[in-house]
Amino acid sequence: MSTVLHYAAPLTPDAPDDDWCIDALSRPPEVILNFRMVPHEATVTDLRDSTVRPTLDTMGFERVEAPTRADQRALAENSEQALERYRQETAELLTSVTGADAVAFFDATLRRQDATPSGVTPHQAPHLRVHVDQSPNSARARAARHGGEGRSFGRFQIVNIWRPLLEPVRNYPLALCDYRSLDPAADLVPTRLDFPEWLKDRESYSVKHNPGHRWHYWRSLTPDEVLLFKCHDSASRTLALAADGAEHPGAADVAGLCPHTAFYDEQGPDVGHLRTSLEMRAVLFYD
Repeated sequence: MSTVLHYAAPLTPDAPDDDWCIDALSRPPEVILNFRMVPHEATVTDLRDSTVRPTLDTMGFERVEAPTRADQRALAENSEQALERYRQETAELLTSVTGADAVAFFDATLRRQDATPSGVTPHQAPHLRVHVDQSPNSARARAARHGGEGRSFGRFQIVNIWRPLLEPVRNYPLALCDYRSLDPAADLVPTRLDFPEWLKDRESYSVKHNPGHRWHYWRSLTPDEVLLFKCHDSASRTLALAADGAEHPGAADVAGLCPHTAFYDEQGPDVGHLRTSLEMRAVLFYD
């Protein structure tokens, strides 16, 4: 389908694309950007009936059939007990899919979207901005923070686990970009995050438009399905070269991350309850 995705761009055509910042401290609750968000028409391919089978290492994301044993209604109500059970089963899922030796969770975000006559945006609505949650700097900080005292490891990843709750997604699905269509050095812009102290990440990637990007989604994703996608992979040769221009020992030609965004489907429903989803991020360690 053809839809609109919102990319980042400098404030003016000749403005620098370094030192970009998202400022949530200066004038709360306003969030100030020193760059623009620009809408671009893009094709997002539905993989529901496709023979294409993305994987974390090839395209940066994959879909897994994995019904949850946790109480979904309790998850949607932010029950810590339900969330702890969900973490335990999700850790088992991640080690089964990836072969990681240890998993440490550090984030859980519930998002809801309902059509409202007033047009008021609910708290933690779907995020309509193409982005990557971690830059290499913030990814390494996360690995150090959650790796445990003196832990050594050969590889680490940050993976986002995204699941609908209670019912299939009716609108505002998640679009995922094939890493192989990305030019990491040209498309990714490190972006400072001036956020309250309790939000620990201090840098992410904004994404500039590239007409070569290949976008995908699964229509009507159900609560029995999860999307796994990379925020960072320390083993990715192309990501390391883009970030610091250096080869890293043991680096490989694997996907390093996955730009992503929610999008509004103009052919989908626009009344009633449209989406409830839970996303968690985890650091995966490989000995």
